[in-house]
Amino acid sequence: MTVAVVAVNNAMSAIGVNFGLHNGYVHALKKKTPYAEVPLLIRNAEAELNTTIACFDSLTFPVVNDLPKLVNEPLSKIKDSLFFAG
Repeated sequence: MTVAVVAVNNAMSAIGVNFGLHNGYVHALKKKTPYAEVPLLIRNAEAELNTTIACFDSLTFPVVNDLPKLVNEPLSKIKDSLFFAG
């Protein structure tokens, strides 16, 4: 799950970088800088974001099914059952 969250975050960051670069490109046009020469442009950022979101959306979280079973248990047992809760 952590890998999927990181992948979505990284893909979203790439989109943000591209928006910044787009603004730089508009500025560069005024100076006749070719678009292909704009540094750091990630041309497949939107496709990568869509791929990582699809991966994240396909994840299942079994802990959601386990939590109701633990509602009357002491915190120590919950922490033992849900390894990440500690």
